[in-house]
This record gives sequence, structure tokens and C-alpha cells, in this order.
Amino acid sequence: MISQREKTLYFSFCALQAALVVLLFAALYLINEFFRSGWLAAPGAYLQILAVLLLALGAEAATRPQTYRLAAGRAPRAEALALARRQSLWLLGGFGVFLALTRDTSISRSFLVGLPVLSFPLFLATNQHGRRWLLHAFGGRGMHVKLRTLLVGTPEWCADLREYLAGYHDFCEMIEPVVCTAGTPADRIVDGVAALQPDLLVFAARELPRETVSRLLALGDRRGFRCWIPLELSRQHGRRFELQDIGGLSVLTPPTLPLALATNRAVKRAFDLAVSAIIIPPIVLPLMVVVWVIQRFSSPGPLFYRQQRVGENGRLFEILKFRSMHVDNDDEARQARRGDARIYRGGGWLRRFSVDEFPQFINVLRGDMSVIGPRPHMAAHEREFEKFHELYGSRRYVKPGLTGLAQVEGYRGEIKDAKDVRGRARYDLFYVRHWCLGLDIRLAIQTAGVLVHPPAKAY
Repeated sequence: MISQREKTLYFSFCALQAALVVLLFAALYLINEFFRSGWLAAPGAYLQILAVLLLALGAEAATRPQTYRLAAGRAPRAEALALARRQSLWLLGGFGVFLALTRDTSISRSFLVGLPVLSFPLFLATNQHGRRWLLHAFGGRGMHVKLRTLLVGTPEWCADLREYLAGYHDFCEMIEPVVCTAGTPADRIVDGVAALQPDLLVFAARELPRETVSRLLALGDRRGFRCWIPLELSRQHGRRFELQDIGGLSVLTPPTLPLALATNRAVKRAFDLAVSAIIIPPIVLPLMVVVWVIQRFSSPGPLFYRQQRVGENGRLFEILKFRSMHVDNDDEARQARRGDARIYRGGGWLRRFSVDEFPQFINVLRGDMSVIGPRPHMAAHEREFEKFHELYGSRRYVKPGLTGLAQVEGYRGEIKDAKDVRGRARYDLFYVRHWCLGLDIRLAIQTAGVLVHPPAKAY
């Protein structure tokens, strides 16, 4: 019920923002054409731009991370700024793609740049205060959005639920809870609820006798208020679960991750293919010749080093790297260290500037890896590392990457102790839970900087 209202309000809010940007588009179009020699020149091209604008805003709203969705229209200034920047960049990117495909010279470039720039303060203001304006408009028409919400349970349980529902204060008007225990008489609880006349009753069924639960549900049917019975498994085990319907079977599942959605996976795959197509022909292929020459003089043998690594969902795949060590060495599973005797002359340079990693773009093209994601490890290392972080295995929910948030933040190269494992896992798990295309693009740009100025651990 409340989740549906939240979705409805979110889509209404996005539609309102789109309508305001369309009005700004119309105003800028008229001003632009007024100062041009031809009145309303090339209207067909501008109609195409309007369609691109709506598509860009729709795609941004559809791919927006869940945290931004919940805060839409009531975000703190920092989040509102980030979201406004994201929306303006989507507009600018949409216009850029349109011009690259059509090469239309009849459209004012200042118009196309000015619209996203002028839209930014509009996005910022509505992202901060838009929900209040929208709810005020609804309330002015007699649409009662808030529900008088009553909690029934132990003091600790009521305090926890009250804190959780505080995030939905636009929909829940909290009233003083009915505090009770398993030994509280049913008559006292039912009479207390009946006297308060809530719109929504939330109670802990596992803490109340079955008779009390049945009487509360019957009272709700009779008095016309809604009843919620929270699923307590999450609270008992300290984890969050969501209720989903699978072919008529209701199951508790962990929260849906961004890359569990088919649309997001398609966007990420398109990004991977585009980057691989840009990198492989002009960079990877010439590097094959350069590395082959270095190997002929320093350590003859195969050009590539192949090794089994753990990929998405624990599936093993064969990773490709330019060989940077001698063919015969004592232990291929041992991590490389500073001054490692197994590295041939010139191989240290390949490793320091990550040249040895470039063949993994072929793995990306095959679909085994992604450009951005947690780095893949050997199965033996995975078994060892997972001892140091209780959520370490969650890294395998997405494809491994050539680079990732952990590497950009300095956690690359040799893992010396448990602190390194926990630091790398912490950043990888943040990436898994908060993926968006903008994050991939930012990390790709930051990685380019790291290649130019490699950290001390690059050996």
C-alpha cells in the first residue's frame, strides 16, 4: 500500500520535473528563434530534440538508484546536487548522441548546451523541495495521503519500527504506541487500539498470543483500518529481506541489487562492449607485438598467461594476461612481491603500468568479465580471503572487473594481511550495492589516471 503510494509519488514527481523541463524547452526555443533571422526555423529538428529530452529523462528515472528514488523531492542539499548533476548530464549526453548520429546543423548548439545548464537549478530546487509542493497540491484537493499509524508491541520493538517508518513520514503520521508484552490481556490491547481509531495498525504477531492477533485482525476488518504484520526473520537474524512472489510462492529474499535487473545488466554490457571495441584494436593489438618482443629477449615462452579465476556466481573462467614472469617458477599461486625473482627483465614495467592486464579486454568481450567490478581471484585465495569478512562472497553477485572501486581507492596488488582483505571487500560490496552507469564511467576515468601515476603497491 505505502510502497505503491511511494512508487506513484515517485513517477508523479518525475513527470512533474519532465513537464517543467518541457516548459523551459519551449521558452528557450521561442527566445532562440526570436533572435534568429528565420522565425521558427527547423521545427522538425527541434521536435526530435524534444523527443530525445523526454527519452533521456525517462531513462535516467528508470535507472536511478533506489536510494535516490526514496529521497526524490525531499533530498538533503548534497544528494539533491548529485541528483541534479546526474539529470543534467543525462540530458547533455542524450543531445550529444543525437548530434553524433544526425550531424544536424540547423539546431543551435548554444540551445543544446544552455538547456541542461539552465535545467540544473530547476532540478536542484525540485529535488530538495518538490515532494512538499506535490503533497501540498494533492492535499489542497482533499487527497489525504498520511495514515494515522499505531504500533503495538514491546517497547524495544516499537522503538525499532518507529525509527524505520520515520523514512516514510510523508505517508505515516505516528501516534502514541500501545506498549504490551506476551502476558498483556487481549481485552486491554484490543480496547486500547479501538479507542485510538488508527488508519494503519502495525503489530508484532510473534510476540502476541494467537487469540490477540486474531482479535486485532477482526477489529481491523470491522472498524475499517489496515493491519500490517512485519516479517520478523530480518530482525531475528540481523539481515534485511524482501517479500517476493515466485509463481504464487511467497518467499523472503535479500534486497534486489542494481545488477539483478535485466535493464541495468543490458546497460552495463553495452558499456563493456563499447569500451572493449575502443581499446582492443588500437591498444591491445599493438601491445601484443611490443610484449612479444620484450619476451623474446628476456624470457621466451607463450605470450599470454592463463589462469583459472572465480567469476560471477562462483563460476570458474580462464583469465588472460600478458605473461610477466618466467615460464618455470616455483609457485604460480603465490602473490607477486616487490623484487620478486620470478618476474623477468621488463616484466616489472608491464606490471607497474598494468600493461599485463590489457588482454582481459578479450575476457570482457567474451562476457567472462566486465570493465568495472571486483577483481577476480584464484579459488584457493577466495577460500582464504572469505575468512576475514563475513559478507565477502557477495562480491561474486556481479561479474569481476579489470578494475574497480577498491583498486581506485588504493587496494590493489599484493594482499599482505586481513586488513587489506577487509578494505578491498568493503569497497567491492559498496560497488555491488550501489552500481550505476555513472559510477562505472567515473571509475574508468579514475583508472586512466592511476595508469599514468601508478601507486607504490604496483609491482
